[in-house]
Amino acid sequence: MIYKYIAKQFGNPTGFWGKISTFAMNRLNKEQYKTIFKNIDIQKTDTILDIGFGNGYLLRRLAKENPQKIYGIDISQDMLKAATRKSHKEIEQEKIQLLPADVQKMPFEDSLIDKAYTVNTVYFWQDIHQGFAEIRRILKSNGIFLNVLYLDEWLDKLPITRYGFSKYTAKQIEKITAESGLKIECIIEIQPKKSICIVARNQKTATNKI
Repeated sequence: MIYKYIAKQFGNPTGFWGKISTFAMNRLNKEQYKTIFKNIDIQKTDTILDIGFGNGYLLRRLAKENPQKIYGIDISQDMLKAATRKSHKEIEQEKIQLLPADVQKMPFEDSLIDKAYTVNTVYFWQDIHQGFAEIRRILKSNGIFLNVLYLDEWLDKLPITRYGFSKYTAKQIEKITAESGLKIECIIEIQPKKSICIVARNQKTATNKI
């Protein structure tokens, strides 16, 4: 079925249609990207993580703000190749490092990242609680996580979301965020009843056990 195939491409883009789906996502996510850009408050000492970078559009834009380093992870080998090709200058300059990895098991040491973000990936996480636990682990004390997502009431209108999407209400994602040990600082309504950005802070200290 075509809807099921398209849904799979959104979750793990591959081949020609993977390129088409990421192009479409870049267009659809324009306001979401602007929200990350306006609220991430990049400092020159920041180490940043993009979870699910796709073709790397947003992390390349953020690299122009000259943080110390931007890491990116994605489960799609095809997107890793595409983003590596498009980001070759930044990679050569060691501004960007791209890795094949799943949010549920990230190849980073504890407390490495100052700011992490993801745009429309939580629907595809196999275990959202484990994903949040990993984010908290790799964030520094007082590190920030920005989570952009479309709400369930809007996703329910799209036929493709019947396949492979785990959809969340605002209240559900707030609860999961708080239960992970991250403190919600604010919730930004990007598009009314459609998409939000939850900004949360990691309050762990050097003596906390996760």
